[in-house]
Amino acid sequence: MLWSVVRNLYPNQFVYLEDLQSHMQDGKLYVDEVAIIRPLTDSQEALQALKDAREKKFIYHTSNEQIVMDIVRKPLIKGIRSCI
Repeated sequence: MLWSVVRNLYPNQFVYLEDLQSHMQDGKLYVDEVAIIRPLTDSQEALQALKDAREKKFIYHTSNEQIVMDIVRKPLIKGIRSCI
């Protein structure tokens, strides 16, 4: 489902979504198509859903015109040595 459709169905609220199609550009992830898992009624429910989100599932607010997220890469730590 397109984000514009989700915004029309659930105006001004958080929704729990799954990324079906996205692309990366300039260090950002642009989500093109989503599946609605469920609308969230308040920020407390959104916080709980955020704790449960895994892999391609995320929470987003429909006040945003498009879904754009910064890509954060964690550094790979290869072996930590103690200097004692």
